[in-house]
Amino acid sequence: MKIQARFILFFTLLVLLMNGVAFYLFHSSQRTIDDYHTSFERFIVLNEISQQTNTVYEAMNTFLTARTQEELTAYATERKILSQEKEELLETVKNEGNDQIVTNYENMIESFLLECDITVQAFQRQEINQYSGHLNEAAQISAFIQETTLTLINSELTDYRTFYNEMDQKSSYLQWMGISLFVSMILVSFLMAFWFSRGITTPIHELAAAARKLSKGDFTASKVTVHSKNELQLLAETFYRMQENIRGLIKEIKQKSELDQLLKEMELKSLQSQMNPHFLFNTLNTISRRAYIEGADQTSELIESVAALLRYNLGNLAKDVTLEEELTIVREYFFIQKSRFGERVTFEVIADESILDCRIPVLTLQPIVENAFIHGVESYEAGGEITIRIYAEQDEVIIEVLDNGVGIEKERLSQIFSEDERAIAQRQGHSTGLGMQNVRKRIELFSQQAGSMTVESSQETGTTVRLNVPYLTREGEEQFA
Repeated sequence: MKIQARFILFFTLLVLLMNGVAFYLFHSSQRTIDDYHTSFERFIVLNEISQQTNTVYEAMNTFLTARTQEELTAYATERKILSQEKEELLETVKNEGNDQIVTNYENMIESFLLECDITVQAFQRQEINQYSGHLNEAAQISAFIQETTLTLINSELTDYRTFYNEMDQKSSYLQWMGISLFVSMILVSFLMAFWFSRGITTPIHELAAAARKLSKGDFTASKVTVHSKNELQLLAETFYRMQENIRGLIKEIKQKSELDQLLKEMELKSLQSQMNPHFLFNTLNTISRRAYIEGADQTSELIESVAALLRYNLGNLAKDVTLEEELTIVREYFFIQKSRFGERVTFEVIADESILDCRIPVLTLQPIVENAFIHGVESYEAGGEITIRIYAEQDEVIIEVLDNGVGIEKERLSQIFSEDERAIAQRQGHSTGLGMQNVRKRIELFSQQAGSMTVESSQETGTTVRLNVPYLTREGEEQFA
């Protein structure tokens, strides 16, 4: 059952239970009120009949004394009222317990009314003896009616006492029943709410505990079991599948990482043991020609630059350096190349000095500058330009190496990051033997995929290599591995 359906069922049952209890208490109270009203109605009817009997007798005597038509009309009106109350007596007072008494009571009322009528008629005929006897008879019957009324009232009071005791007991019973039903309803509601909430909260707590373990890198949490077929079961199964998928992906990533680490170590060891013979040959020939043509000072500077370059290239390729250190070795490299090319090529660095403490992988800029020399401006007889621009943009450091060389063809540009570029770089005279693919990969590894490398080239404007690296400055923070 879905959670929404369980909510609807729970609240429907609760509302029905509350309404049922309220209806039962209301119905019981209404019956008690009706019984009380009926008993009270009997007293009223008996009292009205007793009073109306006296009123009729007095109205008759008034007519006999005044002998006017108004008094006769008043008598007739009061007589009619008593006759109607007699009919009401049968409906209200008569029951199985007082059937005989009420019947006699009704007969006495009829006799009283008859004697009153005979008295009035005899008076109107001036039959003094006859109306006097019937008048006395009417008076006696009126007295009997008053006595019988008291008897019936006493009987009703006796019954009312019994009724009152029963009503009191019933009231106490209803009170305790109401309290019991109210307490029972609360207990049932609490049990239903506990059962319902437990079916929801228990799986949620287990899922939360599993999620906390997962957030801490612990993927050993057991599967959360949900017995009810609702959204929580789907959520638990989906979470477990996600956990298993993450565990499998982590295992796969670890295996791939170990393989990449082995390959990278092999590559670095191989690169450390290599030095491009063609570059060394050209450099040594340049030193030789410089020593032949010039004095020892410039030759010494050239040799120092070569020594610094060799030390830098043969160092630990797994470390990271600052941008300032990279720029220093690039300047040494350009000094050596300028000895070969002379004024054919100019080199310029435009850098924000405040961010030169940013750390990057060693030998990041030199391979890019070498590409600019070899593929861009080496064929120029004059006017070759290579520029390095370094600036900050939000949380990144942007490094751009620009040249105004011949550019890169579109087909070659699409293959610029191919895996075999290191071999091509070695054949084309790179000092490091490192290609663009190697540089990009080391930047991504160093920055944990936060850095990137892009190349834009046109045969009209030259080539721009752009590096985006995170601004990391502290020693030991996210070291290149």
